[in-house]
Amino acid sequence: MKKNKDELFELVTEINDMHYTMNKIIIKEYQSLLDDNLSRNQTILMDIVKDYGKISIGEIARLMKITSSAVGQIVNKLEDGNYLVRTINSQNRREILVQLTDKGTRYFEKEEKINRQIINRIYTQMELSEMEELKRIITKLSNIVEKTYTKQDEEENNHD
Repeated sequence: MKKNKDELFELVTEINDMHYTMNKIIIKEYQSLLDDNLSRNQTILMDIVKDYGKISIGEIARLMKITSSAVGQIVNKLEDGNYLVRTINSQNRREILVQLTDKGTRYFEKEEKINRQIINRIYTQMELSEMEELKRIITKLSNIVEKTYTKQDEEENNHD
């Protein structure tokens, strides 16, 4: 049994190393093409705003698992760069809503164009059946991870 666990460890480590190296190369290319100097948190926040359309500072904080004050600081920088705009919620005047500006929308249009270029350069070199199998395997692994950590989060919350 020990040998199997060691083999599994080695295999997972090798897969993770290859995945990390591959992503590092693609991300380096991607960032040079995107040419926007946004931090990781700024990018995450913008992705959330894109997905929701209009969203409150408090809801962003909950989704990012950071304070509303930290969200406010990130929004300030993105607003200064004209990626986002704040408005007051007409239904609840104490609530601030955030949404993409035209520049923020163009950022995501450019991102999609770059993603298509990467797919055309790299992923088209694999057979569609291989990509479908890869998706099946990653989906299975993703479901296992989600199930494992959702269960763990529930257990931790029950002990609090």
